[in-house]
Amino acid sequence: MTDALLSFSVIPSAAPSAAHFLILGGLSAMVMGAAKAGFAGSVGALAVPILIYACGGHSALALGMMLPMLIVCDYVAVAYWRGRWDWRNVRMLLPGMALGIAAGSVVLWQFLRIGRSAGGRETSNAALNLTIGAIALAFVGLQLYRRLRGGLTAFRPVTWHGLVAGTAAGVTSTLAHSAGAITTMYLLPQEMPKQRYVATTTLYYWIGNQAKLLPYALLGQLNGEALSAAAGLLPAVVAGAALGFFLHHRVNQKIFTGVVYVLLAGVGGDLVVRSVLALWG
Repeated sequence: MTDALLSFSVIPSAAPSAAHFLILGGLSAMVMGAAKAGFAGSVGALAVPILIYACGGHSALALGMMLPMLIVCDYVAVAYWRGRWDWRNVRMLLPGMALGIAAGSVVLWQFLRIGRSAGGRETSNAALNLTIGAIALAFVGLQLYRRLRGGLTAFRPVTWHGLVAGTAAGVTSTLAHSAGAITTMYLLPQEMPKQRYVATTTLYYWIGNQAKLLPYALLGQLNGEALSAAAGLLPAVVAGAALGFFLHHRVNQKIFTGVVYVLLAGVGGDLVVRSVLALWG
């Protein structure tokens, strides 16, 4: 009975303390909610690393918790942006998305399999944290590349563009819920109107997160502990979304985005260094 109660507690057993989880977990949920509300969308890349810290470094648990929260936000966003997306672009990304999610799921399964072996949990966490940290640093690098390159000429993607971008986004989304940099570099140079751009990314993420439900469920990521902890953080998601709508036109987003990149580089670097030391130190 005690184990059953713990599995449905809003405080994961891996969290260092209830206060630690509620503060960092609530911050992660608010960041994600603000990003989904359209406030400095790149800030959403911070949500998973912060949630990993909230879960005491248990990256697999953090990934499982984040997915249902993302989907709740996706339904609200899709309802708001309904019909304003560019379906052709989404359709071109879908085959690659399926390949990327499949490939990412295989990698995630390998990490989890290592974690279930004798003494393998620390190695599995370190390897997955290393991957997530590297993705965070790559996100910052790609965004810096975009800025240094300056104005991007408009282009019209062909099938192979969508396949490559969709595959890369599917892999990073499965392993770290972080496909924003890749979809941005694919969609932004097309110079579509802002509302169509936001609506298109919204639909893509909604489809992608729905598609991740099956592999995550099969891999045991959506267990009672992850779902109940995620449910406990939903009020923070709502608060973050409300804050995002409020701040959207009141904060200089260029300055804020720059701060986000610095923080994300620091968090990603910390995860990489800690993971490397844990694996080979």
